[in-house]
Amino acid sequence: MIALDYIAQIKPVTDTTSVKECMEIMFDNLCFELPVVKDGKLFGTVQLDECIHTEEITIESIVDSGFASVHFNTHLFDVLRIFNESKANVCCVLGKDFEWIGILTKTLVVEAIAHSLTVEQGGAIIVIEMATLQYSSSEVARIVESEGSQLLGLWLHNVPDSGRIRASLKLNTKNAERIIGGLTRFNYEVIATFGDDDYKENVEKRFQSLMKYLDI
Repeated sequence: MIALDYIAQIKPVTDTTSVKECMEIMFDNLCFELPVVKDGKLFGTVQLDECIHTEEITIESIVDSGFASVHFNTHLFDVLRIFNESKANVCCVLGKDFEWIGILTKTLVVEAIAHSLTVEQGGAIIVIEMATLQYSSSEVARIVESEGSQLLGLWLHNVPDSGRIRASLKLNTKNAERIIGGLTRFNYEVIATFGDDDYKENVEKRFQSLMKYLDI
């Protein structure tokens, strides 16, 4: 999953490209900016907003020298981080000598990640919370595997001003009840579960049994 494998089929524009053509390319590819190439080198970017409001025929006077770029062998996760940090809509892919190779669009990168096995394969998702110092990816994986399942993916984010983190675990099974029990035994706080109908059904049955007991 590197940048070179997901380059968009969008031809680069030059500083002499017409404003009208630039806007058509943006609309066709659902992006709001395009990289501009001059003499085979990356020259800058042009924004849709600038194209809409300019009275010029070509984009030469509205090219912005700033641009987001990555090396051709950059992993898509790092590309996604650059998109988030730069707020750019497209990211330029450069070669070994920083020559122009192509571009990645934010939409294309998100779609590529969405089609990965981690996202596409069905399975329950468990959200757990713990102290930052308590977190151990190897321990979490061991707990999951000890119950005969596999950990397909793991996403982390900080809980602000708490010294704690939350982890979303993607499993290869929809029956996560035993895994939830194992995580709880190791003092991981289970915040939420998704896609585990068996677990939710068992919780509902236990709740109904408790209500009947209290009524006696």
